Amino acid sequence: MSLATQLLLFVGLFGLVFGAAWFALRAWQSHHERPGAGATPQAGATPARPSDQGGEQALAKHLRQAGLDLTPQTFRQRWLLASLGVAAVGFLMGGLTPGGVLFGGGLGMVTWRSRHAYLEMRRNQRLAEFLDQFTDALSMMANGVKSGQTVLQTFESIATDFSDPIRGEVTEVLQELRMGVPLDVALAAWAERIPLEELEIATTALIVQRQTGGNVAEILDTVAETIRQRNKLQKQIRTLTTQGRMSGWVLALLPVGLFVAMFLIAPDRTGLLLSHPIGMLMTALGAGMIAAGAYFIKRIVTIEV
Repeated sequence: MSLATQLLLFVGLFGLVFGAAWFALRAWQSHHERPGAGATPQAGATPARPSDQGGEQALAKHLRQAGLDLTPQTFRQRWLLASLGVAAVGFLMGGLTPGGVLFGGGLGMVTWRSRHAYLEMRRNQRLAEFLDQFTDALSMMANGVKSGQTVLQTFESIATDFSDPIRGEVTEVLQELRMGVPLDVALAAWAERIPLEELEIATTALIVQRQTGGNVAEILDTVAETIRQRNKLQKQIRTLTTQGRMSGWVLALLPVGLFVAMFLIAPDRTGLLLSHPIGMLMTALGAGMIAAGAYFIKRIVTIEV
């Protein structure tokens, strides 16, 4: 077995077991720690997978939240083609050897399973962009109400002066209002489409104000300041947990780099981890333990506010 084939075999075996262990832990988390009824996930938090929430409608909702103008079927088809392409590249790199087959198959499986992680990343990015704009939008609404505008007029100003993603969301609210949907219902539907606690707080405050009365501008200012302080605290927590997140990356990547370095220095000795059944079992067990360690480090440094 050539040097390149052995390295491909190691990377394929390690990646296959690491990916399988990671996704198994994520599935266990979403099954046992799913948010209760009425809970709203935060931007950056781990949402339940679309497949765990009931199929096509849930996936379509996640695609919309991620800003992807795709149907669930099209998304799956494109991701399947990408996974097959990555697997084919792995097969060619390995020269159709056992190591190359394992390498390509592992890459293809991990690519296919990572579609949820990609969708989650795009979704969190868009929600974070929305949240950055939302505080300024609330302040603009408060100033508009102070100057004599109605809530509907402040929405129109936001749709004109802001960019996506908040422009598209507010435009959809305005379309519902023009079709005769009551403001309370349109705000509630908006909070359901965008799963952010900050938006839920603001829409709930507006709905309660319409039902009980009160100073709209003062309520909007208070909500905007609360959200601003909340975002500041979240950024401080992320800064303080940077060391822990880096530890997770080092834990996952250092063993791979160390093995490659030792393999290049003494391939006869380290090659036993790939040629002997016990060595392959040890490699697989190590990959699973590293995946578990990285996963639990990620759970520890993820602090919800």
